[in-house]
Amino acid sequence: MTTMDMRSNPPKSYPGRTYRFYNGPVVFPFGHGLSYSNFVNTIAAAPTVLAIPLDGRRRSNNTTASDKAVRVTHAKCSRLSIGVQVDVRNSGSRDGSHTLLVFSAPPATAAGHWAPIKQLVAFEKVYVAAGSQQRVHISIHVCKYLSVVDRFGIRRIPLGQHSLHIGDIRHPVFLQAATPGVIKS
Repeated sequence: MTTMDMRSNPPKSYPGRTYRFYNGPVVFPFGHGLSYSNFVNTIAAAPTVLAIPLDGRRRSNNTTASDKAVRVTHAKCSRLSIGVQVDVRNSGSRDGSHTLLVFSAPPATAAGHWAPIKQLVAFEKVYVAAGSQQRVHISIHVCKYLSVVDRFGIRRIPLGQHSLHIGDIRHPVFLQAATPGVIKS
C-alpha cells in the first residue's frame, strides 16, 4: 500500500484512514470496548435548532454567511455551545464505568471530499452503580468541534442538519445563521 491519504478516494478504490474518513467495512467501531456491565444511553435534553450569531463588524467581499456555511472568524464564538444531557443507565448486575463518546456528522452538503464522515466532539467517563442511572452534561463548542476546514484552508461552520451520535442514538441539530439586527435611529 503506497497511498497514505486520510480521505477516501473512490476512483482508486481507497477507503480512507481513521474513523473520521474511513468508509469501508468495520470490524469494531472507534471507541468500542468491553465492559463487565451493560449501559444504556438516552438523551434527556438537547436542542434541535441553534442560531449562529454573526459578528456584524465584518465588511469584506468574502461572504460571511452563505446558504451552506459561516466562516468561524465571522461568528460570535465566545459562548456558542450546545448543551446535551444524557442519562446513562447501568442495566447490568455489576457496578462499572462507562465512557460516553459523542460524535458529530456534518450536513450532507459539507460531507464532500473535505469534511470528515464523523468526528469525536466530546467524551466523559462516568461511574454508574448496578441498576442505577447518572445524568451527564456534555458541552460542545460549536466553532471548535462542529466546524470543518474547506479545500481553501478556511474554517467554516456548515449550516443545516448536523447529527450527534451517542452510542446507537442519533440526534439532529439544525444550525442556521442568525442575521444581525439593524439598529434604526
